[in-house]
Amino acid sequence: MKNGIFSIGIKGELLVFLSAMGFATMGVLGKMAYSYGLNTTTLLFLRFFIAAIILFLVSHILKRPLKLKGKDGLIAFGFGFIGYNLLSFCYFYSLNFIPASLTAVIFFTYPIFVTLFSFAFFKEKLTPNKILSLILGSVGILSIVSPGKAQVDYRGIIFSLLGGILYAFYVLGLSLPRVKKIDSVKMSFYTNIFAALGMGIAALVSNTFIYPINIFALSYAALIGIFATSVAMLALFAGVKRIGAVKGSIIANMEIVIACILGAVFLNEKMGIYQLMGAVLIITSAIMVSLPNKALKKVSLENSFEVK
Repeated sequence: MKNGIFSIGIKGELLVFLSAMGFATMGVLGKMAYSYGLNTTTLLFLRFFIAAIILFLVSHILKRPLKLKGKDGLIAFGFGFIGYNLLSFCYFYSLNFIPASLTAVIFFTYPIFVTLFSFAFFKEKLTPNKILSLILGSVGILSIVSPGKAQVDYRGIIFSLLGGILYAFYVLGLSLPRVKKIDSVKMSFYTNIFAALGMGIAALVSNTFIYPINIFALSYAALIGIFATSVAMLALFAGVKRIGAVKGSIIANMEIVIACILGAVFLNEKMGIYQLMGAVLIITSAIMVSLPNKALKKVSLENSFEVK
């Protein structure tokens, strides 16, 4: 591509790091939005709707056609209305019970489940390195839920872990040949549109839609939709185009570290020794899975991360 955001003079490593920073802010911004009266359904509706507007503008600037062909519309509907909604709800709902940094750490176990599901459903070979990473990740989860001075609410752990499992299925779904043929910006736009539709209906049916919305809460929701969603996914896509999926995936692992730092600085979040040990083990596991993982060459990183 000779024009547009994917040709600007910024190093790929910096773009991927910017993406990791964007994704890492989701938990902290979500907590702040909650503190001003938003709930999970209203926040997610705003996030999806605002992200869809940004992606629509980007597609127009890049002259990317948004018309869907054949069954592509049904695919995008399923990914957005059901898949994206469920995994996002689990992630943000867990913020009601546990620190944002802990939510990010537990959610980041998804590479472990991608490896397991690839083995179970696609007969992907389990190398010794992958097996070791699975063991480390499992021990990391057990360390987090172990009793210690920092007690954690198991509801938060369950929902964040479920979000990671659902995201693993989402990644594998994005790797299917028919889905990979759909333009990434187009797929992201429709995913957010259908997700907003689904979450809006859920909020209305459950009578949980909050209105009027506090201006500060709306500002945090807008930041999530713009910086932590649209900018983050586009920066990742542009960065990986330059440096490749494997190198990009390693840099993207910085998201967990950044999320922990942001939680400590802005929310005064602290982890107990067991939670810190678990976080280190999960980060190590994620790096071990991504570094030699041949599956990352089949599942393009810009697709696997773009709708987090």
